[in-house]
Amino acid sequence: MLDVRLPGANGLDFQRELADAGFRIPIIFITGHGDIPMTVKAMKSGAVEFLTKPFRHQDLLDAIHQALDRDRVMLQQESDLPSCDTATGC
Repeated sequence: MLDVRLPGANGLDFQRELADAGFRIPIIFITGHGDIPMTVKAMKSGAVEFLTKPFRHQDLLDAIHQALDRDRVMLQQESDLPSCDTATGC
């Protein structure tokens, strides 16, 4: 979970930095300072959900379940990929 406003940083920038570093983790944004352009940017960059305060607890639980499901599928897809080593020439 990330907030749009972080101490000394921006959550959207941090999301991009994680992706640039190869960390493909599901992100849920929670903020009291969101707007439509921020939401669109976060979602296009792969956020699972963008919740604005106040939000229902059930909405957060649903987003967490969705993030876990997305992560499970991503890990399964990665494990289904053929592994490469020097013997196969990949």
